Amino acid sequence: MNRDYIKSSQKRALKENREKYLNGKLLFVKDPLPEDVDLEYVIEFIENNIPTHLMHYVDSFYVGDFDFLNAKDVNASYEDGAIYISNKQSSEEDMIDDIVHELAHSIEEVKTEEIYFDGEIEREFLGKRERLCSLLASEGYKIPLSVCLNAEYDQKFDKYLYEVVGYELLSSLVMGLFYSPYAATSLREYFANGFEHYFIGDKQYLKNISPVLYNKITDLNN
Repeated sequence: MNRDYIKSSQKRALKENREKYLNGKLLFVKDPLPEDVDLEYVIEFIENNIPTHLMHYVDSFYVGDFDFLNAKDVNASYEDGAIYISNKQSSEEDMIDDIVHELAHSIEEVKTEEIYFDGEIEREFLGKRERLCSLLASEGYKIPLSVCLNAEYDQKFDKYLYEVVGYELLSSLVMGLFYSPYAATSLREYFANGFEHYFIGDKQYLKNISPVLYNKITDLNN
């Protein structure tokens, strides 16, 4: 046997091993990932970049084709202590984003009062939403103030932003306000998007545009 064959056999064997571990938590691969998505890289990256204590609230991870993810048209979801991740991933980076984003929701569920009780993040978020609606109005997209100042997720508003306003214009308008367009969709996604980019994005940019959110995540990390 030549060396390349042995290496490829070892790699294949690792891929076929459905039980992995992420910071000591079971990661079960129900359905295979695309050949060009390296799960070992994803695991190593998350273990090296996300503090262990912030993964405390997740019991396990499951990768596969799940009907409830397809029904909600999402790539990942935190449910009852577990994170479910679609196996339909386009790259390691996308999979890392999905996992870290849902880790944020796991923390948020347990530490809701600590994160939101003082109202500071909500005030920062709604101030940005009001500014975004003003910018949208200047482009001819007039949105009721009651919608702009609703911190909860609104599917109609979300669809309006992406299907009517469009991603290209929205990306331009949120620059300097929100880290990404998705952060504008609700208070919870504002937090999770910020958490994600605090650890695996441009941390300084997040601090510059969302100082209250940045400080809150820093407090959680300490």
